[in-house]
Amino acid sequence: MESIKHSEDIQKELMSTIYACSSLKALSGGNANFTFKGLLTHPLEDGTQEVVIKHGEPYVALMPDLKIPTSRCLVEAECLRAVSEMPIPNGPYAVRAPKVYYFNPDTNTQVQQYLPDATDLKTYALQHFAVQDFSRKPLCHDFGHSLGAWLRQFHSWASLPEQHAKLYDIVKSNKPMQIVRHMVNYQTLVATVDTFPSLLGDAKGIFEQVERMAAAELEQDDLDVIHGDFWTGNALLPNMPLDEGVSREIFIVDWEMCELGVRALDIGQMIAELYELTLFKHMEEGKWLIAGFMAGYGEIGDSLAFRTLIQIGTHLICWGSRVPNWGTEEQVREVVEKGRDLILRAWHKDRSFFEASDLSSLFRQP
Repeated sequence: MESIKHSEDIQKELMSTIYACSSLKALSGGNANFTFKGLLTHPLEDGTQEVVIKHGEPYVALMPDLKIPTSRCLVEAECLRAVSEMPIPNGPYAVRAPKVYYFNPDTNTQVQQYLPDATDLKTYALQHFAVQDFSRKPLCHDFGHSLGAWLRQFHSWASLPEQHAKLYDIVKSNKPMQIVRHMVNYQTLVATVDTFPSLLGDAKGIFEQVERMAAAELEQDDLDVIHGDFWTGNALLPNMPLDEGVSREIFIVDWEMCELGVRALDIGQMIAELYELTLFKHMEEGKWLIAGFMAGYGEIGDSLAFRTLIQIGTHLICWGSRVPNWGTEEQVREVVEKGRDLILRAWHKDRSFFEASDLSSLFRQP
């Protein structure tokens, strides 16, 4: 009922604009906002007939009791406007952020570019990689390479003085979402020890040190602009099989968590989600995508590699153990154990362990 109410209010709001819609259809994906696909009453000058409409309230749409500030909506709109100026990296896939057409700060409603017949990478993998095909390996490598190259370009581009001046203040204002991210990652990491005491009890002391390290990072003066929620659910691609020589657009969406942070948070979140395809669903494609992703991102050095591995382990423990119906109870315990080992080995900078692991590409970029 809440979604229907917002749909009616949005249509009234847009009625006097060029983004007036004859119909709105609720879209799945994303928890924080009410999101719709809108069919425009009149196509735009470039022929566009469909758009995405996002509406934010001071709470999470799927969990109304969880309060979050609507300032996140302004951050997303401003970030999308800024990043539209970033060159698209060369590669087999054109990875970019969608255009933002309209934003009303009074209602926290925005209109964005729509990618037709698209699905998110996580859903795509479950649909298209269910039957393993080793001929798919170079295609997955190319796809992962394009994602990694885009992320590296975004991190580097956002740190340039001329871009930093545009983005820094607006992203710095997103402190509440920065705090939320720290809570759901590193405070949750420590709390999860009580859920798996036999697996994590001996690691609690290290986990507490990790949480303090991550909290101290937030107070640094040299933080980067990061996407803040860079995972498979926020990479959209056309819902059709990967084909050699066929270029496609990939959209990176949901910029409301864009914040100041360490690059390891973006890199590690994506790798952890890709790795879960292998750990839970036995998809070799997950590892192929990771190798391509790191090849595209390029050299990161040992310090960032170990910090990224801590993020990967944290994500496996905090999120891999909580996604409903994602794996069996035994698999969940194995993934939690894997996350624990990644954190402990990375904390002690055990490079030789990782060079012989599934995640060796963090240290051996081609």
